[in-house]
Amino acid sequence: MKQITFTTIINAPAEKVWFCLWNKCNYENWTKVFSEGSTAVSDWKKGSRIHFLSPECSGMFSDIIEMIPNVQMSFNHLGEVKNAEEQEVNDEWKDSEESYYLSEENGVTTLKTILKIDEKWEDFFNDTFPKALELVKEDAENGTVQLITVQTLIDKPLQEVWEKYTKPEHIINWNFASDDWHCPKAYNEPKTGGQFFYRMESKDGSMGFDFEGTFTEVIPLKKLSFNLGERKVWTEFIEFNGKILVTGNFEPENVHSIFMQRDGWQAILNNFKKYCE
Repeated sequence: MKQITFTTIINAPAEKVWFCLWNKCNYENWTKVFSEGSTAVSDWKKGSRIHFLSPECSGMFSDIIEMIPNVQMSFNHLGEVKNAEEQEVNDEWKDSEESYYLSEENGVTTLKTILKIDEKWEDFFNDTFPKALELVKEDAENGTVQLITVQTLIDKPLQEVWEKYTKPEHIINWNFASDDWHCPKAYNEPKTGGQFFYRMESKDGSMGFDFEGTFTEVIPLKKLSFNLGERKVWTEFIEFNGKILVTGNFEPENVHSIFMQRDGWQAILNNFKKYCE
C-alpha cells in the first residue's frame, strides 16, 4: 500500500468545510473530478456501509471506520459494486483507507486528506485529488448553498416505509426532531394537489406551530414534493442493496444557519428510521 497526503488550507470554518464535503449536492460537485455524476449512498454513521456509485450504479463499497462531525471521516474500502450489487471483497481494495481530518484555527480550516491505496492508483489520485479538493475549497469559501440533503437507509420493505411516511396514524409517532416535542395531530393526502397538515408542539405546551401545504407532485412509492413559500422540498424513496434509501431535499431559508436546518431535518429523518425499524 502507498500512502499519499494532501493538505488544503480553506478560509472557512470547519463546520462549513464538513458540509461542503458531505452534503449530497456539494459532494457530487467535487467528486465529479473522479467520475461525472458520482454519488454516495449511506446513513453516514460510524460502522455503516457506504457505496460510492456512478450513474450506472457501479463503483465501490466501503465501511465508515470513523465519523466525528467537523473533525474526521475515514473509510476502509472493500471491493466493487456492479449494477447496484456488492461483489466479493477485493484484495486490491480491502486494506486501503481514505481519511479526511479537519482542524480549525481563527476561522481557517486545514483539511488533511490521507489515502492508503494500491500503488497502481498513485498517479491517478495525484492528478485528480488536488483538483477535487480545490473545488471543496472554492465551495466553502465562495459558494452559496442551493440545496440541503438529508438521508437514511431503512431495513424494511418499500411499501411499509411509504405507508409509515405518509399515513397520519404513523406520522404522529415520528414527525419531531427531539423527545421534548411531539406531533399530536396529522392529516395527509399523498396525491398531487392533496393537502397535508401537521401540528408540532413542545410537550410542555410552551411552543407550537402548524406545518401545512399542498403536494405539487406525488409518485407513489417514489417521490413526494411540496413548496414552502417559494422554496421547494421533496423526498425520494429508492430501493438499494436490499434496503430503502430515503432522501430529503430542501432549498434553505435565510433565517437559520444551514447547519441548524440540516441537523433539524436529519433528526426528524433519523426518528423516522427508528420508528420504522
